[in-house]
Amino acid sequence: MSERRVISVTQNVEFLTDHIPEPGEVFEIVPGIQWIRMPLPFQLNHINLWLIEEEDGWALIDCGINDERTKDLWRGILGQVLNGKPLTKIICTHAHPDHIGLAGWLHAEYGAELVISREEWTFGRMVSTGGLKDVEAYNKYFLQIGCAEEDLEDYCAHIMTADKLYCDVPHRYRRLREDRTVTIGGKSWQVIVGLGHAMEHVCLYCAESNILIAGDQVLPKITPTILVHANEPNANPLLDFLESNEKLRHLPEDVTVLPSHNQPFTGLHTRLDYYITHHEERLETVLAACDEALNGLEVAGALFPQDLDIYGKFFATGEAMSHIRYLEYEGKLKRSNDADGIERYQRI
Repeated sequence: MSERRVISVTQNVEFLTDHIPEPGEVFEIVPGIQWIRMPLPFQLNHINLWLIEEEDGWALIDCGINDERTKDLWRGILGQVLNGKPLTKIICTHAHPDHIGLAGWLHAEYGAELVISREEWTFGRMVSTGGLKDVEAYNKYFLQIGCAEEDLEDYCAHIMTADKLYCDVPHRYRRLREDRTVTIGGKSWQVIVGLGHAMEHVCLYCAESNILIAGDQVLPKITPTILVHANEPNANPLLDFLESNEKLRHLPEDVTVLPSHNQPFTGLHTRLDYYITHHEERLETVLAACDEALNGLEVAGALFPQDLDIYGKFFATGEAMSHIRYLEYEGKLKRSNDADGIERYQRI
């Protein structure tokens, strides 16, 4: 593994409150920022969203998934709490469906402008309009990493049906750029781009309030998913994730972190430290498993020995491939191809 600091994780994450908002509830978590928690139809069953009042309207950070329940909850919230002001901005940290799925609907119904990084807008626009529905490419990828032909339809279903989780992402947007600032609620927020979990994930830091809106880049209880995808099979997203997280090191130890899942907390540096040790342990597990040549699906089984449903297997294989690619680029795994095209990886 690359040379990095030796870390001892000793500090605790502390949560701001024990209160968890009910669906449709608006809760002021810190002065001027309203916390809304929307349900999700997945094992990870919620997303945190943030509503900030401005002089001429309201800004919303992330917006939830495209389903009728979430739309009904938004109708109730926006009909009660806007104080006669319009919803003017939807600021999306990234383009996964729980973060941007309803942006097109909110834009059409309420006229809110989409504000997002360029790569995330491009990805969201492509997925929402069906641009990633390439069955042949996904079949080729999953066969290479060891999936049986009879399981291909199940493995590909997660991507082939992803567009249903989105309203069409608006064709116009305002771009967020690395290291620039954006004004929200009369305060200046620095744009910090994280990689690995998404292509150009935006975190927002307000020095005046000492608050970081972290999206999925930093979470207090779980680790962000770091996946290799079929459309970029030789990517090294784990390296991207660990390196880009170092951009957050300059923030104060006591910064208040508003994450997209679980609860608002302090302890940013503890979590950054944990991600390093966690992934180092996972990399060691992969290396040990690859004393013999294994395909990607077999490595996923070593990392995730528990029973998983098909969606869990999709994410497990993506996680396994991200650790495999990291070790390949480190020169610690070698890749070979069977006669049937399956890639296998073995410790050097």
